[in-house]
Amino acid sequence: MEVKVNTANISNTNKLKDKKYSDYNEVTQKVHDQVNTLIESLHEIFQLYKPNEVMLSFNGGKDCTVVLHLLHTFYQSNPCLQHIKIPTLYITDPDAFEEVEDFVVDCEKLFNIDVIRKPGPIKEALEEICQERPHIKAVFMGCRRTDPYCQNLKVMQPTDAGWPPLMRINPILDWTCRDVWQYIYLYNVPYCNLYQKGYTSIGNKTNTLPNPYLRVLDEKTGAILSYRPGHELIDNDDLERAGRMTAKKEHITTNLVSK
Repeated sequence: MEVKVNTANISNTNKLKDKKYSDYNEVTQKVHDQVNTLIESLHEIFQLYKPNEVMLSFNGGKDCTVVLHLLHTFYQSNPCLQHIKIPTLYITDPDAFEEVEDFVVDCEKLFNIDVIRKPGPIKEALEEICQERPHIKAVFMGCRRTDPYCQNLKVMQPTDAGWPPLMRINPILDWTCRDVWQYIYLYNVPYCNLYQKGYTSIGNKTNTLPNPYLRVLDEKTGAILSYRPGHELIDNDDLERAGRMTAKKEHITTNLVSK
């Protein structure tokens, strides 16, 4: 299931193999069980939708990166799907981190996806896509239940009233932060290097800072020396967005965008 990547260009995830992951074999079995369950779900989903009727909402964050990797692996394991480039919506942002932009380009090459770049807001972007590609009926997302306004979402749920009529598919809705990082580690999934710089939830330059709970301080002066990697906040899902400076109007974008 592992995707071959240029490890020179991604962060070393071997650091994740520590006591936080308990017994390696237990973790491996747990993640494989989760993945097998998701693969079964994908088989069911593609009984409902043809491959050309789905797309992925992607913003370069770790959660939607896991969903991308899952979809890519599923497609590559099926000879009838291997030739398909997954349509992938990426909302451009003038304040986007360069690291995110670079990572999206890397994913475009690595996973051979069809990146559809649209300026926001998300609702207008989706309306354009539905006009340009009227066959699209469903969108995969990386939302998790701990994300704002996602507590009551279902794994499959139609978009809200007033939005383009699409089915939202949230395959990792009930995953924890630990689940996400364990998957990334075990399958050697590349991820945006901002997570190595103390970020745990990524928006744009105007609303995102490294997570304050990952600060490395000078013992004498209290000055910030650096930040520990984002995966070190593995069991604190409630603190995952501590680096986001505002949640104002965030419920609008979480309708279809995952961090």
